[in-house]
Amino acid sequence: MLKLRIVSTIILLISASCSFPVQAQNPAQIKQNNSLVQVQPTREQILNACVQNQAETLPNPFTDVPSDHWAYKAVLTMYYCGAYRKATPPALIQELLQSTQTN
Repeated sequence: MLKLRIVSTIILLISASCSFPVQAQNPAQIKQNNSLVQVQPTREQILNACVQNQAETLPNPFTDVPSDHWAYKAVLTMYYCGAYRKATPPALIQELLQSTQTN
């Protein structure tokens, strides 16, 4: 009896998987910041946003963190600026900004 149940369950699972195959989510349907095109910010834009503590103004690289999420600013700050952004001396940031402007 137990073998019959196991065999019938396997047959049911196989027939169900053939009838209803798994479909991946279409990435074209996922909108990032209401746009299908993701713009990559420049190094200077990232540094300026980090210095001014405005990382939320940069493009959102994550599809699962909407702009109205409570952790939106923290997630983007960690992504673009890192965990220790306030440990970076302002003089070093200005030097990096000047070096990107001369390049």
